[in-house]
Amino acid sequence: MKRSLTPVVLLFLVAGCFGERSDSEAELEHSSTPAQELRAENVPDDLRHLVPLAEKWGIGDDVERGGFIEQASADDRQALVQAITPHQSRITAWLDSFSTDPMSDEAAAFMYMQLAVEEMRVY
Repeated sequence: MKRSLTPVVLLFLVAGCFGERSDSEAELEHSSTPAQELRAENVPDDLRHLVPLAEKWGIGDDVERGGFIEQASADDRQALVQAITPHQSRITAWLDSFSTDPMSDEAAAFMYMQLAVEEMRVY
């Protein structure tokens, strides 16, 4: 039986290949991660209050997102989890509404933000 690595395992393996960074390098990288600009009008009314979080946490690159999560404070990670947990079902329903249509940048950011929360459970 052929076994494959899960994306999370691959993330840890890839991240380990890049060696150690000093605390100052890691802090600089975390603080300089550019926030994306999303258009709130492309987000359902009842989810628009989450746009700033999606701009910050909705990082599409797996390695960048993992690094951002790792460098975020425990308080910041907890704040994200608490903010979106009550809206997870609604976010998922919105994302599912795209079906086979391409997702908007805003929807993709919300999807990656949800993924960030799932990845935090691994850390």
